Amino acid sequence: MIIIYRYINDISLNGREYLLDEEGKELKFDNEEQAFNFLSNGGIEAKNEEELEDYGIYFETGEEVK
Repeated sequence: MIIIYRYINDISLNGREYLLDEEGKELKFDNEEQAFNFLSNGGIEAKNEEELEDYGIYFETGEEVK
């Protein structure tokens, strides 16, 4: 599972802000392709996680996902 987040005010010492679904729960994706497609539909043009960092966006994956 993959969850998309960014740091509050782009400061990593602050907490994380997660992308939420309609119910206010963290939006989870089965794989990176789904997550990148979702972001692409929202105007984020990144092809890998390194390019996402330019937008201040990060993935939480695997055992990190709650």
